[in-house]
Amino acid sequence: LVKGDTVSVPSLTLSVNEQGEVEASPIYLNVGIDMTAYWLDIAYKHLLATESAHKKLMVAKEEKDNEKIARYLKKESIAGMQSIMAASIALDAYYSSIKQHVDIPQETINIWRENGTARYKQISEVFRMGFRLKPPSSKSLREILKQNFRFRDKAVHPSPGTAAPLLHVELNKVTDWRYATFRFNNAKAIYGLSLSIVLKTSTKPDSKIADSLKAFCEKLIPRIKPLERKWNKRFGDLL
Repeated sequence: LVKGDTVSVPSLTLSVNEQGEVEASPIYLNVGIDMTAYWLDIAYKHLLATESAHKKLMVAKEEKDNEKIARYLKKESIAGMQSIMAASIALDAYYSSIKQHVDIPQETINIWRENGTARYKQISEVFRMGFRLKPPSSKSLREILKQNFRFRDKAVHPSPGTAAPLLHVELNKVTDWRYATFRFNNAKAIYGLSLSIVLKTSTKPDSKIADSLKAFCEKLIPRIKPLERKWNKRFGDLL
């Protein structure tokens, strides 16, 4: 077992036989890992790679070196795409864990299935119920998740063939939409918002939060705080 792993006993029965001796069924252990912190760490490492490529891209821009511009444009986009993907997976992992501690009405689940409710809507609703978010916070969370998962979908389900180019803002050139979409500033914004969502919900739970959810959050926080410190040291305070 590694620090942070979860252990549970799925079933255990005790009985007393006719001789007054205690008999127990065989003990089996289940183990588990919450992947939220792991994926946030992966996303951060890719974000640093994106930042490095972006800085080199800006130097190449100043030097008007088209060969280097092409090289670092690709590197920035590839690293940025991976950072965005990992940040979205972190939110998915967090949602999966939170959902286990939230009493979601069966009627709501049925509606999601019948309507094919978007993933970001399901996540925002579970967070609203689990952390008893007020309407302004719930609406803001929903919009952030919508944006994050839109970028994730662009990476997971890219359109084949050709498409209209987009402006890479910092490079100030129109290029393939992937280079413009997965650039450093977008990756940084999405990672920062993802980390902020996990931190703000887990560290400031409502007083009426379920005991099991509160216990989960208390265990998760020490694993997330180091990532917050890394972010703050390099990019300033989270939003």
